[in-house]
Formats: sequence, C-alpha cells, structure tokens
Amino acid sequence: MVHRRIICDDSEGVNEPLNETAFGKGLVVRGKHFLILELPANSALIHRVGAQELFMHPIATYALPQISYANYSSAYHQTWSALSESMPLNVHLLTLDQLSAKQFLIRIEHYFELNEDEIYSQAVNVDLQALFKSLGTITNLTELTLAANLPLSQLHRLNWMTNDNESSHVNIPKDASLTDTIVTLNPMQIKTFQVTL
Repeated sequence: MVHRRIICDDSEGVNEPLNETAFGKGLVVRGKHFLILELPANSALIHRVGAQELFMHPIATYALPQISYANYSSAYHQTWSALSESMPLNVHLLTLDQLSAKQFLIRIEHYFELNEDEIYSQAVNVDLQALFKSLGTITNLTELTLAANLPLSQLHRLNWMTNDNESSHVNIPKDASLTDTIVTLNPMQIKTFQVTL
C-alpha cells in the first residue's frame, strides 16, 4: 500500500482518522514501478547496476547565460572528474569530500551481496592511487570507521561470548602503509579512508 486515506477512525490505535491533507485536499502519492524481466542468474546484475544508473544519474543544471556559449566555454571548465580510471562495476564511490587543501575523505562500497552474482559478488581490489591520480600522489592512507570519526586501528569493540563459547572478537587490520593504496572490498562492504596528498 502506497497511501491510504479514510475519513473515519479505523480503531487501530491512533483514535483519529487517517486523513492526511495539504491545502485542504487529500494527499496524492505518485510513483514509478520498474519491472525487470531477466533470467534469475542475471537478475542481480541487472537490478544492482540498473538501480545505480537510475538513482545516481547526473543532474542537469541550467543558468541564464550572461555571455555567449563560445566565450563561456573558453573561460570556464565545463567538465571535470576526480576519477582517472573507471571504477569496477561492483564498486560505488559514496563520498569524495575535500577536508583541507591536501586531505580528502573517500568512502567506497561494494554493492553486490555475497553469492548474488557469479562474477561481481567476489572480493575486488581497488587502487585508490590509480583512481584518483588527477588529485595528486597519495602520501598517506588511513582507514577510518564508517562514521569517519576515528582511525579503524583505534576502534575498540566489546567482546561477547557466543552460545558455543567462542569470542565475537574480529581482528582489525592496522593502518595501510604509505605505499599501499590497493584496498580490498568484500561483498556489501563499505570502507572509509582519509587520504593525504
């Protein structure tokens, strides 16, 4: 159910009718449904890539020109990309945020689930230096927590004992070396890095 509107209370606990209005009229909800007709083996690939293309498409913006297009295009850069290479198909750049003149926050995700696709549900290596060489040479790479508020090496999790008396402790890798800019992403994993150029 996308939306419902009733004038009388349905006696389901809120003691008031579900009469959502705006400007004196009932709300209208409109949506789109996309139907994918594909073999089960290919459906995850079509669904995941299609969702990225649909929801992460470029947004066209316009402005009234004060000068001619020829003069504008010669005076201003119209396109720019921080990426020097294409990302692997199963990896998505979530965040590229400039923290200071020489520091960036980079967050990448592997958006396929485990065993969802024969090819793209595998771990993938991403070379951040090769991807972002247009920004400069990476001199320091520190993996952070997902919230980017703490180096991952300083994260201290609680240890719980499971039903079979095994510890829930997971070893967290230390900071990457200055020269190692290749990171491995497992299915459905998000990693956050502070990069210094």
